[in-house]
Amino acid sequence: MEKEVISSRQFTIITCLLSIGTAILIIPSTIASSSKQDAWIAASIGVVLSLLVVKLFLTLGNQTPTLNFIEANEKILGGFLGKITVIGFLSLTLFSGGELLYFIGIFMKTEVMPETPTLAFALMFSIIIMYAAYLGIETFARSAEILFPLFIFIFIFFVVCITPQIKFENIQPIMEASKTSMFYSIFRFMSVFSFSLVMLLMIYPASVNVQQSSKKGFYIGTILGGIVLFILITLSILVLGAANTASRTFPSYALAQRISIGNFLQRIEIIMAFMWIASIFIRTFMYFYTTVVGIAQIMKLKDHRPLILPLGIIMIGLSQILHPDTVHSDNYNNEIWPIYSFVFTILLPILLLIVAVIRNRKSQGNSAEMGQADSNQGQMTGAGNTDSNQSNQAKVVNTDSNQGNQAKAVSIDSNQGNQGKPDNMNSNQDNQAKAVNTDSNQDNQAKPATMDSNQDNNQTNNANTDSTQDDQEKTDNTVSTQDNQGKSATTNSSQVIQPEAGNATSNQDNQATPDKTGSDKKNLE
Repeated sequence: MEKEVISSRQFTIITCLLSIGTAILIIPSTIASSSKQDAWIAASIGVVLSLLVVKLFLTLGNQTPTLNFIEANEKILGGFLGKITVIGFLSLTLFSGGELLYFIGIFMKTEVMPETPTLAFALMFSIIIMYAAYLGIETFARSAEILFPLFIFIFIFFVVCITPQIKFENIQPIMEASKTSMFYSIFRFMSVFSFSLVMLLMIYPASVNVQQSSKKGFYIGTILGGIVLFILITLSILVLGAANTASRTFPSYALAQRISIGNFLQRIEIIMAFMWIASIFIRTFMYFYTTVVGIAQIMKLKDHRPLILPLGIIMIGLSQILHPDTVHSDNYNNEIWPIYSFVFTILLPILLLIVAVIRNRKSQGNSAEMGQADSNQGQMTGAGNTDSNQSNQAKVVNTDSNQGNQAKAVSIDSNQGNQGKPDNMNSNQDNQAKAVNTDSNQDNQAKPATMDSNQDNNQTNNANTDSTQDDQEKTDNTVSTQDNQGKSATTNSSQVIQPEAGNATSNQDNQATPDKTGSDKKNLE
């Protein structure tokens, strides 16, 4: 399957609605039964402490940014131990998904349609959940974007309509609850509100396009969800009273039944139920999606969609057998669920984070040692390269000096040749001038002599050219053998060049001398 990606705004909306979930209906009675009228204090403290839970999830998610929570378990704890923890975690998600279907069925049967069996509501709602899981996380995120504005609008309308019935004496006296009851209230509130946010590690950060914005979205969504629950709990205490709130199964729904404006706008509590349906849809989907994807990854399946139908049927069956009645459901939510969820949503992420940090430090230490070894080898290699470069530079200097000597020799030879030529030309010109004053026969004799002297000059030039070519050939041979012979070859080549240059100069002087002697004889005649 192709990797699905959602935006940071969609992630924030999912976080907000997931944190609310079933808490919008059941959490007021749960904490009011223990902390009484101080339930709003327990809720406010629970929201603040939940930010620490979010920090834990974010830190764990950043340790494995390309993996979801199931894959991170197997990578950090290993194949065997990782699969054991994953199976325990997936048992929590599967049972919780079935319990949410039970809540939907019992709520609709108790408050809306008493004659309809709970199985019918669980079946219809599970079809929506399975279809959303089939379409994928991107489609689910878009649906959350559509539901969120309606949720906020209805919530604001609900608060405005119920505000006239507030009685502040219902929260008095303040801070009367004991520390033990306050602790239990905070713990139960967090178990329903923030412990379930661990499901977001299935999509964070691997499936979020902008991780930096999603970090802020995680906090913002949690705070928004906490504000909504805080307001609902406070309104339940202010309007219904602590005792009446604790005795109700769904206090927020009973609170909506109290709305009556001018004996005209009333009995609109079913519209208020839309908030709970939207939030419980988000939470049920996340539980089911985590279960399906987790089992598919354990079984090494490339696509999780073939598991949607069988697991959906199993979840429907669990919704009918988990809780035989509401009393069993209340005992489970107050006594078993907080500890059960704490083990797999708080202790397990802490264990994963500790192991991941230890393994990262060990890997960093090994990489540092490897880096030092590589740097030492690099220094040794650099020293060898420096020596070779210095030897190469010495060879190049020698080559340049030899080439300079050769160039000087060639320039000396050429200068000597050029100096010889003007003498010959002057002698020829003198011979021609003297020949003009004499008879034509002597003139005819002077011309062959001049031709001879020109031929001698040409021969001298040819000799200079041949000697220059020989010097160049020997220079090429010297350059090609410098790497093998070194400085000795360079010295020999320079010695060979200098005698040859001297011989060429002496030959030129010898050739120029006969011409001058011949011209002097003719002048005497």
